[in-house]
Order: sequence, then structure tokens, then C-alpha cells
Amino acid sequence: MAVVGDRADYTDRCAILSGVGVSERMDELLAAAEQATGLTDWGDDWFRQPLAAWCDDLQADHLNDTGRSFFTSLAVRDLSRRLRVIDTLRRNPEIDDVEMPPIVYIAGTIRSGTTLFHNIMSQHAGSKSLLRWELMEPVPPPEAATAATDPRIAAIQSSIDKRRGTQLEAMHWVNADEPEECQWGFIDFVSLLAGAAGGCMLQWAQWSQFADYTRVFENYRRLVKLLLWKNPPPPGGFLVLKAPQVTNHLDAFASVFPEARFVAPVRDPYRVFASGRAMVGGILDAFVTDEFEPPDPMPVESIERPLRSLIDFDARFPERLTTVTYPDLVADPAGVGAATYAALDIEVDADFTSAVAAFLDAQRSGARARPPRTLPEPGLSHDEMLERPIVAEYCE
Repeated sequence: MAVVGDRADYTDRCAILSGVGVSERMDELLAAAEQATGLTDWGDDWFRQPLAAWCDDLQADHLNDTGRSFFTSLAVRDLSRRLRVIDTLRRNPEIDDVEMPPIVYIAGTIRSGTTLFHNIMSQHAGSKSLLRWELMEPVPPPEAATAATDPRIAAIQSSIDKRRGTQLEAMHWVNADEPEECQWGFIDFVSLLAGAAGGCMLQWAQWSQFADYTRVFENYRRLVKLLLWKNPPPPGGFLVLKAPQVTNHLDAFASVFPEARFVAPVRDPYRVFASGRAMVGGILDAFVTDEFEPPDPMPVESIERPLRSLIDFDARFPERLTTVTYPDLVADPAGVGAATYAALDIEVDADFTSAVAAFLDAQRSGARARPPRTLPEPGLSHDEMLERPIVAEYCE
């Protein structure tokens, strides 16, 4: 995400978010979602803070007509999802009594192999991952008997397929029926487009930079229970979840989900930075005017923040964090997966290795586009990256 200003500037901006146009735009979006769903119970008001920042951004001159229309409809869709989830939880209070299973949580930086690792770990017969369609359309709650054929899968896949052939497909692709990042299921208006919208929704991105996500994770815990209510893991099983963006808020997530033990792929920060800049840089060009000169879409500090979080978390809770190296993960995915489960005291079944091999064969045979062979230089050298104090401490 882009970052505008510092913490003091952020505080000043929050003070004016109720200014001319923002409150009116908020009312319009809330009313549109209520009309679309027939529901009016919004739950707690915490989400109105990021919503106000989003509405401020909707008035920005750098958005073109396509961008303003797209981000408006995206907001209504996300608000409608919140209404439906809260209504389902209210009408079914027994959902809060669903037992949360153990959680293997894939953390780390973006572009460090978290998606590959998530899929590898999800091949365990006792595991359950949350799929993209479930997170995007969690209501009505999925049921075990029909989850594999739910019509929402095809509908969401159709919307995703419009992005085939783009840079996004080559660098990060998740089908509707594949494990997806947790933030696609957040209902507090903090994860639209999985955070990528921050490249041109600058006030919203800045708000996200400094926010305390505890309430986000508390609401997400209830949504996870909703998804497990009628479609639980296998008996004695566990969840495999992931979102590298959660690494920035690792303490808050760990507090809300005491069942979670974290695993983080470790990759050369220079390569993480180069890959991340290449992916983020051009995603939102269709939504802004030709004159718009965005701030750095991925400053080097955006890599250092999760590194700092991992260093500090490991110092306090070493028993809750395991790391694997990216080169080893790529060279021997099944072996690293099995070794990781052993470190977590979870036995792997006899079919784990063959299940991993089948998944990788499908990927290589065209299930997703091949990643680019080369990437543009990220703006600083390898040596300059490794000399930065936080990066050097992380590598050590």
C-alpha cells in the first residue's frame, strides 16, 4: 500500500474525514447496501472509520470515471456482505458456540512463497483451508454435502477469469475453489481488493497503515466459525490459513486466535521487494487519470514492517513461530511440508507426498500462468537492501 504522510498527519486527516462530501457519500453507500440486501443491522461502528477514509478517496481528482464507478460498486458489495454476515450470525447464535480447531497459519512477507506454501500444507488429509468463494460469498454458510458444487464457485470464477492474461495471472492467481488469503473474508472494510486498492485510495491506505486491527480479527473469528458451522474440518483436523498482510498485525491476530501457530517462509528480502514492486506497480492503472503520479506503490519500508513484526514476535513467542526457507520450499515442497508438520507435532498421512505432487503437476500443466522470468530493478541494489538495519537483523 502507498503511505501518505506520518502518524501526526494521519491524525489530522482523520479529524477532517467528516467534512464536506464524506458523510454524504457514506450515507449513499450505506443506503445502497441496505437496499441491495433489505438489511439494516450494521453491528459495531468500527468499520465506519475506514469507510470514511474510502469515501474521502472517492472524491479524489486522480480517479477516472472507471475508477470512481468501480470503487463505489466495490464498496457497496463489501458493505452488503457485512450486512448478510451480521444478519446470519444474529439469526443463528449457535454459530458462536462452534469450536475453533487448531490453526496452522502461514505468515511472512508478500512474495515470499506464502501462496505456494499454503497450497502445499493444504494437501494434508486432516486439513481444511478456506476457499476464495467461501470468503467472498460466505452467506448462506457452505454445507459439506454441497460445498464442492455450490453455484457460487462458477459465478466467482467467471468474474475472476476476466483477469486472465494480465500481469496478475502471471504473478498471483487464485481460482474460486482454491485456498485464499484470510483478508478476502474480513468484513470491516479494511481489505478491499486484498489491500491492493491502496495504490490509488491513498487516505484509506494511510488509515490502514496505523489502525489497530483487533476488531477486524474479532469479527473474522466469528466469520470463520460461520464457515465451519456446517462444513467443518475432518474429525480431529485443523485449519490451514494464510495472509501475509496479517504479519503487520501479528500480535493482535495471535491474541484473538490463541489456537494459531505460525509458519513463515523466509526469502531474500531483495527478491521479495523486486517481486512485490513488479506485482503492485501496474495493477490499478485502469482506474486513475493519465496525469496521476502515484506515490511509491511499494516503498522499501513496506517490506521492513513485516520483517520487524516477525523479529519481535519470534523474540517473545518462539514456540509459536516456525520458519522455512524459500529455496528449500521450491526445491522440495513435499519434504518441507512434511518437516513443517513434524515441527508442529502433526503427523502427515501416507498420501501427503503424492497429493503434493498431483497439485504441482496440475499447476505446471496450465492451471496457472508461468511467472515472469525477469523483473525490473526495484530501485536499490541487493547490497543496499541487505545493509538496511532491519533487513540485516532479519537475515541474521
